[in-house]
Amino acid sequence: MINVITVEFESALPTVKPPTFLDVGVSQAYLPWEQRYDVLLHTPQATANLIEASVWDTVNHALVPELAGLPFVEIYTESEQYVASTLDLPHRLGTGYLLKNKEAQLDGQRFREGLRDRIRSQGIYPAVFALCPMSIVLGSFYTHIAGVYRIPRVLSGEFVAENAVSMPTGGAVHDPVSARGMGVNIKQMFAISRDNKGEKDKTISKPSEAGLGNIVYVRESFKAERYVGRFVIDTRLVEKSNLAPEAKHLIQALSEYLVSRLLSETVTLRTECYLTPVEITCSNQQELPALDKAAADVKQAIQDCAALFEKVRVEVPDDQVDFDDAPEDDAAA
Repeated sequence: MINVITVEFESALPTVKPPTFLDVGVSQAYLPWEQRYDVLLHTPQATANLIEASVWDTVNHALVPELAGLPFVEIYTESEQYVASTLDLPHRLGTGYLLKNKEAQLDGQRFREGLRDRIRSQGIYPAVFALCPMSIVLGSFYTHIAGVYRIPRVLSGEFVAENAVSMPTGGAVHDPVSARGMGVNIKQMFAISRDNKGEKDKTISKPSEAGLGNIVYVRESFKAERYVGRFVIDTRLVEKSNLAPEAKHLIQALSEYLVSRLLSETVTLRTECYLTPVEITCSNQQELPALDKAAADVKQAIQDCAALFEKVRVEVPDDQVDFDDAPEDDAAA
C-alpha cells in the first residue's frame, strides 16, 4: 500500500531560509510548464534525520516514552561511555561503526558476519526488524556486507517552496572591542593546530584567524507563494516480505505515528525556516491519525511484537573513540 500525505504550510516568518549545498548553493529550478521557480527546503535525507531527531532523547540516549520497547543497537565503550546508536548514526543498522568495526560483535562473531548470517538464514527484513525496526521505516544500506543488501525507505518526506523569489540579505557581526581587530595584541591570541601527535597552540598572523573584528556576510532568503511538504508511506515491499503480520502492522503504525508527531506542531527545518501545518490530505482518502490515536496504536503494536525483538548492546574498547578529537575551531562551528 502507498499513501501520499500532502501538507500545506504557513511560514511563521515572512521569509524562509533554504539549505545551501556545497558546490551547488541553493537548490532551485525553473518549471516551464508552471512558469515558476521552486526552491528545495529539505531533502528526503534531511527529513529522515528530522524525523529521527523528533523521537530521540539525546540526553538519556533513549526513545520518547511512546516508543518504549522498540529495539535499536547501542554502542558503548568498556568503561560505560555512550558512543552512538543505530538511531543517531548515519545509515542506521548499516553504519560502518558496526559493520566495519573489528571489535563490534553479534552472535559471538564480528557484527558484520553475524548480521550477514542472520540475513542469509532469516531474510533481510526479519533480521533487521528484530534489531532495529527504524532501519526499515527510514531505510538502510548494507554495502559493507556484500554490496547487494538494502532496504528502501518506507517513509520518505520532502519540503518545497513553490513560486519562490529570492530576497538577498546581509549584515555584519560587530566586534565591540575593535572593529578591525587591529586594536588587540594578537601575540596574546592563538589558534589550534592538530597533527598525529595531538593538539598544540598555533601563532596567528592576522586578527581574523582568531575571529576578531567586524565580519560582513551575505545571505539569501526566499518568499514563496506556497509551502508544501509531502510524505510517502510505501509498505509494498514490506507486505511482500516474510515479516510476521504483527511486524508488518508495526511498520505501518510506526510510519503514521512519526508523521503525526512531526506535524503536531510547527516544523523547524532550521533557523529562519519555521513551517506551521494548516492543511493535511491523504491520497488513500483517509485522514492521518491524530497524534493521540497514532501513539496508542504504535504502543500496542510494539507490545504485540515484543517476542520478535532483540535488544543488542555492543561494547568497544575505550581507546577506539577519542571524544576530544575535534580541533577547537571546528568544534565551535
